[in-house]
Amino acid sequence: MTIVASMVSAERGKAHAAFRSAALALALAALFWSGNFVAGRALGGHVDPVTLNFLRWLIALTLMAPFVWRSTAASLPVLRREWRFILALGATGIASFHTLVYLALQSTTATSALLMLSLAPIVTLLASAAIGLEHPTNRQIGGALISIVGAGVLITRGNLTGILSRGFNVGDLWMLLAVVIWAAYSLLLRRRPADLPSPVALAASIAAALAMMVPVLILGAPTPVAALGSFPVLLSIAYIAIFASAIAFLFWTYGVSWLGPTRAGRFVNLMPIFGAGLAFSVLGEVPTLEQVAGAALVLSGIAFVEGRAREHVERQLKRE
Repeated sequence: MTIVASMVSAERGKAHAAFRSAALALALAALFWSGNFVAGRALGGHVDPVTLNFLRWLIALTLMAPFVWRSTAASLPVLRREWRFILALGATGIASFHTLVYLALQSTTATSALLMLSLAPIVTLLASAAIGLEHPTNRQIGGALISIVGAGVLITRGNLTGILSRGFNVGDLWMLLAVVIWAAYSLLLRRRPADLPSPVALAASIAAALAMMVPVLILGAPTPVAALGSFPVLLSIAYIAIFASAIAFLFWTYGVSWLGPTRAGRFVNLMPIFGAGLAFSVLGEVPTLEQVAGAALVLSGIAFVEGRAREHVERQLKRE
């Protein structure tokens, strides 16, 4: 009995550690992506959206290659079988979403784009329910509503009349389209076959996305090479490629595999909070009282859902 109890205790500890690490991975991904918006806004007048997106993923794939090439080679039969899935991941989460984000940042602020992105969890929840992948529980709906209220406070700055009178600019509309595509990408990740490792799926989808973007670069008007030579531009691209691409996406795919797209999607609501912190530290912007209140609501919604989820895991372990 002592041995069995020890084994159960060990498995319980592993489950709890895995759960916590998934939440931490999603939070770090949100932090790195917040920095991507700040850097993307700064690069708006220097690098066109397609060139920036192509360079970030080309560098990211180069950095990842030494770590994933063996597992990728071993997974070639699976990749051949799942080529449609890989193409879909590359088209949505890599090629389209980030190009649209950089396009939006040319005519809207990083803060506005981040606030628009906080709509992603509700879009993911609705899409997941619409196609029958998930039936939201009262807890999920309650936590989502708390986070949505917080996102609403952040978006409107506590003044709904003001935003209704001003309306949305073109950049906000591009960002809304990007949110829809992000929801599709999150749902696609849920369909990842068990025999296809997350790093392999990511690397293969990046390669597919790069191939998709090449014709656009050839037919479009890419940024001249000379414009990429300044140190601030190179430093910003390096951050985007290393932290906001390779590392963040590995964290995200890991977190989604543990928590599912709907629950993981709520961590996107952390991005306006992280973005406000980065704006304060980098740009000297002081958060307003409305932003602090909205951030508190967003965090409360995530804490409510995740706290309930942990209680559910603990009850299941006790039954076993």
